[in-house]
Amino acid sequence: MSTWVLEVGNSRAKWAQFSAEASLHDDPRSVQVCPIGRPLPDSSAKTWAQDIATGDHVVVTGSGNLEPWVEALRPTRVFRPGDAIPLLTNVTEPGKLGLDRVANAWAVVSGCVHEADPTMSWLVVDAGTCVTVDLVCGGRHMGGSIAPGIRMRLQAMHEHTHALPWIQDPVSAMAAMPVVGTNTKDAMVSGAFHSLDAELTGTWMRLKDEFPNLGIILTGGDAQHLQLRAVSPRFADANLTLKGHHALHKHLHDTH
Repeated sequence: MSTWVLEVGNSRAKWAQFSAEASLHDDPRSVQVCPIGRPLPDSSAKTWAQDIATGDHVVVTGSGNLEPWVEALRPTRVFRPGDAIPLLTNVTEPGKLGLDRVANAWAVVSGCVHEADPTMSWLVVDAGTCVTVDLVCGGRHMGGSIAPGIRMRLQAMHEHTHALPWIQDPVSAMAAMPVVGTNTKDAMVSGAFHSLDAELTGTWMRLKDEFPNLGIILTGGDAQHLQLRAVSPRFADANLTLKGHHALHKHLHDTH
């Protein structure tokens, strides 16, 4: 028996399989990713539905349009934005907390990150289209921040100025570019990529006075390229959000 987690974003969907015997910190057995076509759902939904065996659990969640996927997959559980959440949080409107942020925080407090002590304080950084930072302390979500991601920063500079170019280099190449740019392109990359690295390190250093055992957990498509050399402890988990949704489903299934 397996638990399948479909996470629907605005531009792509992820389909992950967790075995029934998996512990909370185990990675999914498989992860498939597809861009979301128009109209929804595309052929991936029909293909993925064939993976589901009798007795499997299927969870559909995410910030994108869930309804076509719900129709195609007939899930066991649908977790929508605004649904009640078991996560202890200090945010003033929990129903508006993004489900990716809920899953990331829940993954940390549930011990989904191997060797990352859930009783410590953690900054959970999800570096994608936007960069979300969530502070988790002693099993409680304290709040966080949302900022433009690397691509969004570069796009904004190009679209809101007359002369700055559109930079299409992969983010993986930006880490090797100079911190002090000597041409327009390198200066823009420094402002988008290296400044984000410094921004995250600075946030960690500022909060470390109040939370002395503070560490960082990185996830998201651009997380692997961030260096954060001054930060310790530091962990990276590419499957953090999926593992959080899986852990959340197990919690709700076991308590209801």
